[in-house]
Amino acid sequence: MRILLLAMPDTADVIDYFGKLPNLGLVNLAGNLPGHEVQVLDLVLYKPRIRVLLERVLADFRPEIVGLSAMTFQFDTLLRVARFLKGRDPALKLAAGGYHATLMARKLAAGGPDLPLDFLIRGEGEATFRELVDDLGNPNLDMASISGLSYRRGTTWLHNPDRPLLDLAALPLPRREVRRDQDFFFFDQSIDVVETSRGCPHDCKFCSITGMYGRTFRPFPLERILADLRAVRSRGASAVFIADDNLTFDIGHFRRLCRAIVEHGLNDLRYATQAAAVGLACHPELVAEMKQANFWMVFVGFESMSAANLRGMGKPTSPEINRRAAALLRRHDMGLIAGVIFGYPEDTRASINRNYRLMKQMRPDLIYSQYLTPYPGTRLRREMLAAGLVANAEDFRTYDGFHCNVRTRALGQATLYQSLKRESLKSYFDPSLYARNFFLRHNPLAFFRAIARAMLSILAMVLKGRQPAQKLDI
Repeated sequence: MRILLLAMPDTADVIDYFGKLPNLGLVNLAGNLPGHEVQVLDLVLYKPRIRVLLERVLADFRPEIVGLSAMTFQFDTLLRVARFLKGRDPALKLAAGGYHATLMARKLAAGGPDLPLDFLIRGEGEATFRELVDDLGNPNLDMASISGLSYRRGTTWLHNPDRPLLDLAALPLPRREVRRDQDFFFFDQSIDVVETSRGCPHDCKFCSITGMYGRTFRPFPLERILADLRAVRSRGASAVFIADDNLTFDIGHFRRLCRAIVEHGLNDLRYATQAAAVGLACHPELVAEMKQANFWMVFVGFESMSAANLRGMGKPTSPEINRRAAALLRRHDMGLIAGVIFGYPEDTRASINRNYRLMKQMRPDLIYSQYLTPYPGTRLRREMLAAGLVANAEDFRTYDGFHCNVRTRALGQATLYQSLKRESLKSYFDPSLYARNFFLRHNPLAFFRAIARAMLSILAMVLKGRQPAQKLDI
């Protein structure tokens, strides 16, 4: 069967200026489809002009089923792409998967007959999608036997039982060679994405990961991870982003990985990842081993420098732990991107200014500022709706962390939006951002190019008082 897998083109805020990373989930799906002809298309490489591309792929490849992946803020685009595909070929079967499709399956299916999809893949999609496409050509197909599948029967939708979590040791390697294009980058480096584990046992209020995996942590076998890294290197990538949900939860697993990278000569790749502050701060020996393995950039979700805000969100950290983690990364000369969230219920203009100032005192190389976002399926959403603090409860197109969808007890939605954007803009004019900046020292031209474009973009948002809509010709 000819299978086309599509990742949506929408990105958040100024991220495009710093890099474009490939969709790992789709090449994972492709790796589990032996005997089928598969192509993967990351539409982020082609936006905003994707209509002609899709027409060409439909004509050249003639897929029989299309799998579409989207995050919450991308799902409206997924539906537009699905309607376009159905309009070109009404017989084409369409399946949607990912976090949003998993957490919102029943609500999506209850939305009426206009949903332009035939299937929803809930949870980890590798086995569910493989069973579906293996049997689609069978006239006696019993879709009721496929766990994790939601599907149409006439004008109604049926939802099969959830599929148990997969045995990660049994998963084949991703098939990156089926991507139609490979031009992914971070600053000036070619980059690919791998995972070494799935899940996070913590239960932060704003996070939707537990809706996908429960409060679990499952590492991949070390041999499989090393084979995947070799495959990435053989395809010409110079850097790897490790996209685990919580890589520092199992310190033993992470330390074994770092040592294996060195022992197997894979430290000629440069590694970037996201990590929890508590895992770094409590294990300085880990950070030293990360440096030996050639980790060069770490995104740390500090979230806040307010102990009250961190406690309120169930975040297992503290301002002091944040400071210790930042100091360790700087001591070992790794690039630090600080993740910070604003819009907590008690936030005021003064507290936003104070938190931003404290965050800058840790001397991160970039600050990744987001608004608290009440994602579907989270405890945060339920609590903020009950408290009347959600300003936009239904238009998920803006649920990307950079649009403001909430208010605080002291600040309205518009004031909160402006307060954070102004702090973000001011940070680009702060000399401390550039003093001994890791990215400036290692990637000066790419750094200044990205910073200049980001500054102009945020300035336009401040002047207009709103986030610009992304334009796609679909």
